[in-house]
Amino acid sequence: MRNISIKFFIIFMLFAFMGTYGLIFNSFVKEAKSSTEQLLEESIQATVLNLKHFLDKNLKKNNINQITASLDNSINGNALIQDLHIVDKKNKKVIYATDRDTVMQHPNTNCIPIAQIIDADIFNEQCYSFSLKLFKQFEPYYYQSYVYLDKNYLDSLLQNQINKYNIIFIGYGLFFLIIIWLLLKKVLVNPLEKLRQFAYYQNNIPHEFFIQELESIRYSLSLTFARLKKEQEELFKLSTKDSLSGLYNRLSLMEKIEWLRAKGERSNESFALLFLDLDNFKNINDTQGHEFGDKILQHVSKVLLESVRENDIVSRLGGDEFVIILPELTNDETVLEVVKRIQTRLLKPAVFNSVSYSVTVSIGIAMYPKDGRDAVTLLKHADIAMYRAKALGKNNFHFFTEDLDEEIHNKLYIQNLIKKGIEKNYFQLYYQPKVDIKSNTIVGCEALIRLFDPQKGMIPPDKFISIAEESRLIIPLGEWIINEAIKQIKAWKNTPFEAIRLSINVSGIQFQNPDFITSLHDNISNIDTSKLDIELTESVLMNDFDEQFEKINAIKKLGITLSLDDFGTGYSSLSYLKTIPFNTIKIDKTFIDDLEEESGKSFVNMIVGIADDLGMEVVAEGVENETQLQYLASIGCEQYQGYYCSKPLPIEDFEKLFLDKKCP
Repeated sequence: MRNISIKFFIIFMLFAFMGTYGLIFNSFVKEAKSSTEQLLEESIQATVLNLKHFLDKNLKKNNINQITASLDNSINGNALIQDLHIVDKKNKKVIYATDRDTVMQHPNTNCIPIAQIIDADIFNEQCYSFSLKLFKQFEPYYYQSYVYLDKNYLDSLLQNQINKYNIIFIGYGLFFLIIIWLLLKKVLVNPLEKLRQFAYYQNNIPHEFFIQELESIRYSLSLTFARLKKEQEELFKLSTKDSLSGLYNRLSLMEKIEWLRAKGERSNESFALLFLDLDNFKNINDTQGHEFGDKILQHVSKVLLESVRENDIVSRLGGDEFVIILPELTNDETVLEVVKRIQTRLLKPAVFNSVSYSVTVSIGIAMYPKDGRDAVTLLKHADIAMYRAKALGKNNFHFFTEDLDEEIHNKLYIQNLIKKGIEKNYFQLYYQPKVDIKSNTIVGCEALIRLFDPQKGMIPPDKFISIAEESRLIIPLGEWIINEAIKQIKAWKNTPFEAIRLSINVSGIQFQNPDFITSLHDNISNIDTSKLDIELTESVLMNDFDEQFEKINAIKKLGITLSLDDFGTGYSSLSYLKTIPFNTIKIDKTFIDDLEEESGKSFVNMIVGIADDLGMEVVAEGVENETQLQYLASIGCEQYQGYYCSKPLPIEDFEKLFLDKKCP
C-alpha cells in the first residue's frame, strides 16, 4: 500500500470538503433559481392577466391611441415586460407598445401560450401569448397579444441571486477552511512535525499534545529514546571501561596514550607508563576460586585509584594486568612516590569472606619519549621491565633500559631459533662419559643437548634451556631428545657399544605434561629399556607429589632406570629417597668442588653412605682432577663424570673414546 504524507492527506481532505461544499452550493443555486422562477411565474402571470383584463375592458377601435399610451406607461413601469404586440388574425399589427415603426415582430423569438408558463423555463422563454376576444355588434373577433419579457432583467435577477449565494458560500467556505486549517495545523500538523524532528534528532522532548493518539506516540518515543540513551551510555561505558573494575579498558588506554603523545610533541611534556602484574595471582584463583580472585582485582583497582594523583590514568588490560599513566612529569621522584604508595597500601591485608589477604605487584616503568614514542612501544618496554622486576623477586619495580630491550630481543631470537631448530635439525646430542672408578672404563654416558645457530655457531645449554622451559618449547624439544637417544640405543645394538647405559635429562615441565608417559611408551619399542636411564631433579617432585609418584612407578614398570640428579641442592631429598625407587644418586658438582674442605668431604661421605645403605649407585658429577677422583674412590663412590675424563663429545668422538677402553 502506497503511503502518503499527512499534509497531502489534509490537502486532499480539504479539497474533498471544498468539492462537497461546491455540490451543496450548486444545490442552493438550483434551489434559488427554482424559487426565483416560481416568483417570476407568479409575477408574469399576474402581470399578463392584468394586461389581459385591461385590454379586454378597454380595447376598442375608437380608443387605440389612449390604450397605447396606457400600455406604454404600464410597460415602462414594469421591469419584466420589454414589449407588447397586439395583432389581428392576419398577423397585422394593431398595437405595438414599442417599435411602432416596424412591421415585424421580434425576430427569432418563439412565443408560448401563457397557460404553459408552469412547464416552461422562465429564464429561456422571452415571449408569452394570449388571445383577446372582442365583439363587433354581437359578432366576435379575436386579436392575439404577445408579451415580450426583458431577458436581461430576468438574467440579472438570477445572477444577483447567484452572486449573493456566491458571496455567502465563498465567504463562509474560506472562513471555515482557514479555521479548519489552523486547527489541523495546531493539533495535528505541527505536533506531527515535532514528532518527526524528535524521532530524527532526539534532542528536545515535545510538550504534551492535545490529541490522545499523538500524545501516546510522544510518550512512547520519549520512553524509548530514554531507554536507548541509557543503553548507549552503558554500551559506551562497556566500550571504554572494564566491567569488573570500572577502570579504563585497553581501547580507552590506547586513545589516552595517543592523546598524551600528541600533547607531549606539542608542549615537550613527558609522562610515565607503569605496567603492573599481580604476583602469584594464578595461585589465588586456583586455591580460593575465581570469585575470590575477582574481589582481589576489585580491591587492587580501588587501591590503585587511591594511590595516584587526580589527573593520572588507571587502566586494567585484562586478567591481573594493570597500567597507570602519570602525565606531566618533571622528574622520576613522582613515579617513585606513586610506586611506593601502591606497594605500601597493597601490603595492608584486606578481608574477603573472612579471609585476610595481602597482594604484591611487580611494576615495570617506561618513560615517554625516552623509552618509546607510541603506545605499543611504551607498553612493550614497560612489560619487559615488569618481567625483570618479577625476576628480581617480585613485589618490586624496574625501569626499562636498553640492556633489557637487548636481552628480550636475544630471548625472542633464541626462542624462535628453538622452534626453527626442532624443524630444521639445529640440535645435536653430545655424550659425556660415565666412568667406573675401579676399572677406569666407560660404562655409560649422559646425553646433553647442544644448539647450533647457522649464523652464530653453538649456543650453550645455559643460554637456551631456561628459555625453552619458560616458553614450554621444552616439551617438543624433550621429545626430540628421547627420540634421538632411543635411535642411538638402537644403533648400538649388536655393536661394542651395546652395554652402554644412556642417560637423558627430563625437565620438570616435560615430566608434568599429561602425555609424557604415553609418548615415552610409544617410543621405546624395540629397545632394551634397561639401557635407558632418565635423570630427574628434585624440583620435578615438588608439586603434586602423588601424581608425580604414579608417573615414576609407570617409568619403572617400563624397565627404565631412574637417577636423582643434583642431589643435595633441594630441601627434601632424604624423604624422596625413602619413598621413590631411584637407581642412582648423582652428587652435584658444587659438593665435589668443596672436597678440599672438611665440611665438603663430610657431606659427600654422607651421600655415599646413604646410597650404599639404600642399595643405590652413586655418580659424582664435575670431577676435574686426580685428587677428587682418588678421594671418591677411597669412600666407595662407584662412578664419575667430568672433564677429568672428557667433556661432552659428538657421537663419533665419544665412540672413539669408548673404544680406547680407558680415560686418561
